[in-house]
Amino acid sequence: MKPRVHILRCLMAALLLMAAAGPSALSAAPAAQPPKLEIKQSVFAYPNNASEGRDPFFPDSSRVYASNPDAQARGPAVTDLVVKAIMGTYQRPFAIINNHTFGPGDDEDVITKSGERITVHCVSINTKTGTVTVEVNGTSVILTLSQGP
Repeated sequence: MKPRVHILRCLMAALLLMAAAGPSALSAAPAAQPPKLEIKQSVFAYPNNASEGRDPFFPDSSRVYASNPDAQARGPAVTDLVVKAIMGTYQRPFAIINNHTFGPGDDEDVITKSGERITVHCVSINTKTGTVTVEVNGTSVILTLSQGP
C-alpha cells in the first residue's frame, strides 16, 4: 500500500505546484492560429469530341458534345429576318416580317429559319424607302423589303 500512497502524494504535489504557478505557466506559448484554407473553384471543360472526354454517367452518350456552350453560336440570327411586304397607309403602315404582321411599336415572337424564337420590336416602318427598323435584344437593325419570290 505504501507505493500507491507515495504515487498519490507525488501527483498531489505536482498539481499543487502547477496550481500555484497559475494559468500563465500552462499557457506560456501563444495560441497557434489555424491555417487559412483556400477554397479552389472547380472548372469543367466541355469536350469537343470523344477523345477529349466523355460523360461518366452515360459514357455512350454524345449529348455532352452537342450541348457544349463554347461551341454554340451566341445570340439570335438577325440575318434570318425577312420583310415580305409593306402595306397600309402613310399614317398607319404595316409590315410582314417572317409571316408575322407588325405595326410601329409592336412586339412579337418570330421563328427564324434556324428554328430559334426571337422577340422582335418594330420601331418604325418607312413605306417610301421600303425599310423597317426593328430592335432585337437591344440591337437596332434596318431591314429592307425583299424583291424576290
